[in-house]
Amino acid sequence: VALHGYEGDKDSMMRIAKHVANDGMVVVSLQGPFQFFRRLVKNPKEIRVVFGWGTTYKMEDSIALHHRDLETIIKYAVRKYQADAQRVFLLAFSQACALNYRYVFSHGRAIRGAIAVCGGVPGDWNENVHYRHAGTHVLHIAARQDEWYSREKNLEFRRQLRQRAASVDFRFYNSPHKFPRQSLPYIRRWIEKHL
Repeated sequence: VALHGYEGDKDSMMRIAKHVANDGMVVVSLQGPFQFFRRLVKNPKEIRVVFGWGTTYKMEDSIALHHRDLETIIKYAVRKYQADAQRVFLLAFSQACALNYRYVFSHGRAIRGAIAVCGGVPGDWNENVHYRHAGTHVLHIAARQDEWYSREKNLEFRRQLRQRAASVDFRFYNSPHKFPRQSLPYIRRWIEKHL
């Protein structure tokens, strides 16, 4: 199940997920429920609608919606494509990473593996009583030139994830805050290893 980042859409994330799957996996891509116009566009003809997963206003409602949407799309993939409910992997970029981690560590056995690219752990990691140890394997990919997440912050994420995940594979790529395309073959091998 692939989830795009802030200002993304399901089509862009589906293209990435298809490269990872290489025709060997069922792939579905969700679109963030909150639409808005892309910011910082100089030419009015280039304005387009983009999507996000939530805002700080009533974030708990956005989290609940994300959880329901994940459960719905997983059930759909199992029913329509005979996907194996015991071998579900989440792939997220940026904003969607923390939402996926919220789900994974609140539903300890629901997800086999979570891949987070250029994202962080939930801001309430230490306070939320619903987060617990999960049987989920985690691949966390960080970017060395990420303007949002410094090296130190990423190393703290690694420490935090090791507290609750079944295993953590943490990798840095020489990239800005963009999905590093050179990571795609490794992601595929990592999924195959944890199937």
